[in-house]
Amino acid sequence: MNGKFALFAVVVLISAAGCNMNSHAGPTQTSREEIDAGTAKSVRAEIHMGAGDLRLEAGGEKLLTADFRCSESLGLPIVQYGVTDNTGRLTVKSPKEGSSARNTVNNWTLRIGSQLPLDATVDVGAGKANLDLSKLSLRSLEIHMGAGELQLNLAGKYTQDVPVKISSGVGEARIRLPKDIGAVVSAISGIGQVSANGLTQRDGKYYNSAYVEGKPAVRLDMSGGVGQVTLSVE
Repeated sequence: MNGKFALFAVVVLISAAGCNMNSHAGPTQTSREEIDAGTAKSVRAEIHMGAGDLRLEAGGEKLLTADFRCSESLGLPIVQYGVTDNTGRLTVKSPKEGSSARNTVNNWTLRIGSQLPLDATVDVGAGKANLDLSKLSLRSLEIHMGAGELQLNLAGKYTQDVPVKISSGVGEARIRLPKDIGAVVSAISGIGQVSANGLTQRDGKYYNSAYVEGKPAVRLDMSGGVGQVTLSVE
């Protein structure tokens, strides 16, 4: 009997090798997903994360190269892609709304390599979101974030208006805006302290020096319970 128990213990230890075990959240799983753009001439991306750390940036030869590290209790994200009427529709979403387990891991790194025009929606329940869209052909952006920290880089060389909407209860938001094309920021209800570096305030809005009425610009509208906002131009 003791021999059988010892053999069982060895099997359990071997099966757990290479996994970061957590008594509450289960082992940490890793996965990589790669998606080609196919025949798409533009892309609509929707990212829905319950809670965790999200990083989105340009890079790679594929439309999407995604690396995930997630606790077993949360599960790995679901990635879907299809092309309809020349528009690629990319969805990355959490398989579950959340988990009651403690010490969960939920880290997503998403790299978008295509230069196709991009419309994006990012929905994060809580945590950290680091979004560097400065090297993408961004056409529009919506961000919905429950609570946490947002870093957003919009300092790109855009050739048309880029409407951006942020609606959230973020504790802190740091946003970089372009200096070579126009940028205007409207901070609507619920916004706390705003620090604007390289922008001037008039009529309740913040403008960079390159802003000219009727010319292409990043047009950012912020609403919700954002506690501290830092705007900078580069």
